[in-house]
Amino acid sequence: MTEIASIDQINSFVDTFEKSGGYYFVVKFYAPWCGPCKMMKSIYENISTDSDLKDIAFISINRDLAAELISYFGFQIPTIPRFFLCKVIDSEKFEIVSDLGGSQSKSKMKEQILNLTGYLTEKKEGIKKINMNETKKHRVAIVGSGPSGLTAGIYTARAALDVTIYLGSQPGGQLTTTTEIENFPFAWNVQTNTGVDGTELVTVMQKQAQFFGAKIEQSTVTSVEFNKNKNGNHGNFTVTDFYGEKQNYDGVIIASGASARYLGIPGEEKYIGRGYHSCATCDGSFYKDKIVAIVGGGDSCMEEAGFLTNFAKKVYLIHRSENFRASKIMLERAKNTPKIEFMTNCVISEIIGDKKVESVTIKRNDAEIFNFVLDGLFVAIGHDPNTKFVGNLLETDNAGYLIPNGRKPISERANIYNMGTVIPGLFVAGDVEDSVYRQAITAAGDGCRAAIEMERYLASS
Repeated sequence: MTEIASIDQINSFVDTFEKSGGYYFVVKFYAPWCGPCKMMKSIYENISTDSDLKDIAFISINRDLAAELISYFGFQIPTIPRFFLCKVIDSEKFEIVSDLGGSQSKSKMKEQILNLTGYLTEKKEGIKKINMNETKKHRVAIVGSGPSGLTAGIYTARAALDVTIYLGSQPGGQLTTTTEIENFPFAWNVQTNTGVDGTELVTVMQKQAQFFGAKIEQSTVTSVEFNKNKNGNHGNFTVTDFYGEKQNYDGVIIASGASARYLGIPGEEKYIGRGYHSCATCDGSFYKDKIVAIVGGGDSCMEEAGFLTNFAKKVYLIHRSENFRASKIMLERAKNTPKIEFMTNCVISEIIGDKKVESVTIKRNDAEIFNFVLDGLFVAIGHDPNTKFVGNLLETDNAGYLIPNGRKPISERANIYNMGTVIPGLFVAGDVEDSVYRQAITAAGDGCRAAIEMERYLASS
């Protein structure tokens, strides 16, 4: 394997290589400080000595020392490491046949190279025209377009998989109901010290996934079917969308999220994200020294009411009866918090405001009706995981959330993948399986893990 750092060097190498009977070569761009580059170093060295690739030369180029070379030959390097298959034209020229992608397994890169070079059978018979569509890539469907689905899309696309993201009925997921996000790393304006709009954040994520090759389907998935192979275990999947279109995939990542339950009162939709929220952890900090109310009666409501007291000067906990589903310890903790005041036997019947929530109409004991002025209204009455299209394909817990291997005892896991399920090649990520944290950053982390595990599964299958 040869180290290259200048145009003169690479032209000299191509000249030598062509005269020696060579035809194709692979170029790796790396940087000494890059962690993934270090991880790929041994894999690349092993490929360069593979007997099936003995007629191909391998070159390593320090990207930081080769700006002129990169510009001159037109290499596009969005991330490192980055690998390219090239072919010799004559002693002074070569052309880029294919961007082989970034970090990957040895077997996957070897397969790409052998497919693209036609196993080198026409090496000495002139230049073979390469049809890029002939390169077989594993097809992956991602169901959902929130932070988990889009992160999975970025990772799988960068791994050179053939990725399709189904946007679903609410493209962008719950983040699109939040006007400002302050707790997602890098989603921050350093000039104004403010967070970014939720829709803006997921829009950037989607564009990033598309840049790396992910395709977008503006449709909702209605069913996922597993088609077993002859051995009865590994197989592929048929995904059907709202329009009845069916597509087959080698793997599926379900990242369809969960939908927050709202009060179900007329006109409430226009206030969501405008003084009306379903996540105190996400939006509570906007109400410093303000008056807020939270609706609910379970442990999560008690916990979120306590969280809101870190910011609001007063928190009214509104519940429809005097009986609570919350555990005794959580209920007593809330009742003993000075900033929290309970309003029982109360139901909100209307939200009032111009551009945002200004007050609510409350009915008490099914008789007394009064207007209650507040700055923000939160609901903590549960979430519904978006899993109807899954049917009975996968296991769920009592609340309907999908169960990945990572939530099971080791002895009960179906395979080695934490985000995997009982069905090989079917992974889950984000709020569709997470009923505890329900944060954009944890969902994105799940998407990353599911994508990496998907890549490893497909490389080994």
